[in-house]
Amino acid sequence: MIIMKIAILGGTGDIGEGLALRLALKHDVIVGSREEAKAQEAAEKYNNVLKENGFRGGIKGMTNLEATKNAQIIILAVKYQVMIPTIESVFDELDNKIVITPIVPMSKSRLCAYTPPEPGSASRQLCAVLPPGIRIVSTFHTLPAPRLADLKDPLGFDLIVCADDEEAKMVAMKLAEDLGGVRALDGGSLEEAKLVESLTPLLINLAIKNKTKPLSIKFV
Repeated sequence: MIIMKIAILGGTGDIGEGLALRLALKHDVIVGSREEAKAQEAAEKYNNVLKENGFRGGIKGMTNLEATKNAQIIILAVKYQVMIPTIESVFDELDNKIVITPIVPMSKSRLCAYTPPEPGSASRQLCAVLPPGIRIVSTFHTLPAPRLADLKDPLGFDLIVCADDEEAKMVAMKLAEDLGGVRALDGGSLEEAKLVESLTPLLINLAIKNKTKPLSIKFV
């Protein structure tokens, strides 16, 4: 097994917690935040959870910039509203790295609505602002954060992975399956990312309307 160095920018949030806990079982994980102290506090919390479940706790906490500098793969686990400022703050450390985005632009009152930007999706918007040569992968959108953070949950989900770069797509698909109980499916190019992003508000709305726990997807 190849151990990857993964930085989760905005890793102190709900989806960041689950991704950090699950990926740390097989890879080196760094939690990133604008504030180093906040990142270190989250890393300590996650390491305690790992140890309570019988695993080694080796997650580190750094600023977003230092996390990016020390990683091969960057996961943007931030809200859409701060996506561009966050990625711009780490531009200088992105050379030869893969950027994975689970970000969904949406509005919410009682229910959620998908609100894609002019380029068509959050993924395409990232392409428009990132330096040439940065490989972008769109995935992790449909993971329910509470279940992901519960290491005893067997999951049993499918994840759709979209990218223009086939090598980057294969790396992300392997990471998706390293979460445990997840099957990664090739969703095509980044042009298809708008279809995948729109699944998130759909799943949230279904859970609200039907008063269920957070939902994900499974294709049979």
